Amino acid sequence: MKNKLAKFLLATGIILTLPTSTTFAAENNSEPPEKIHFPIEHRETEPPEFLVKGALKDITQKILPISVEARFFAPHMDLSAKSDKIFYNSGEVSLKDNLGFGNDNAPEVIFRYKRFTADYLKIHGSGSTNIGGSNVFNFAGNRYHGAVDSQSDLHYLKLQVTNPIVNVLGSGVDWSYGLTGIYWKGTVNGTEMNSGNSVSATREFGAPIPTLGVGAHASLLDTLLFNVHLSGMPLGGYGHFYDFEAGIRYNPLDLLSISVGYRKIHANLKHKDNSGTLDLNGPYAGLRFDF
Repeated sequence: MKNKLAKFLLATGIILTLPTSTTFAAENNSEPPEKIHFPIEHRETEPPEFLVKGALKDITQKILPISVEARFFAPHMDLSAKSDKIFYNSGEVSLKDNLGFGNDNAPEVIFRYKRFTADYLKIHGSGSTNIGGSNVFNFAGNRYHGAVDSQSDLHYLKLQVTNPIVNVLGSGVDWSYGLTGIYWKGTVNGTEMNSGNSVSATREFGAPIPTLGVGAHASLLDTLLFNVHLSGMPLGGYGHFYDFEAGIRYNPLDLLSISVGYRKIHANLKHKDNSGTLDLNGPYAGLRFDF
């Protein structure tokens, strides 16, 4: 119907136009009508404070998921070696039982970035004993007899990547892979049996150990988190290694937490007829800061 009407108007030469404000004013010798303004009220509102803080916290955690933890680790350390080259106590020597070793506390620093963790600790030990009778202590090519003073430094570095398996309401299970490095340096001072001279000898030992691990954590309250983790690796004829840890972390503030727990590090390394055993176990306390 509309198309037919349009054709009729075009055919008859009739032109229809709608007056604009300008043509309306020209035809009526008056000013064009004023534009109608509809008032729109604009209010500046701020989002609730808790939404702002939550958003900033989420952004910060995504940009800087970093934490640094300083620990006070107080382990009981025992380091023993067995070799046919040790002419003392049937070829087996314990730093604690045979050389009178005592150890200091181990300062520990843990750095975390996303799923990556670097854990470093150092422990120093020293001891004195008297090798009497027909006993001889062979160390680094020297045969010691009489008063012997010994020192030991152990460096432990653990690199680990953690992958979540399941995580529900702050509790979950994860698995990890990594590389652990153990470096030991021992020094013995005493009287050489054959020459009668005072001598000092040093030996060093280091080993990288690949590891696999599994862990779990559970949120007990809003500010308490329980965690347990075990990593290690069976080394077949070369021995075995494991690192076990269990503890509780308390968060009094968003960026600050306090942890306490127990840790045991055990390594048994073998090479031909020689073997060495390291055992560290004891409590720890830590202070962690999340950036």
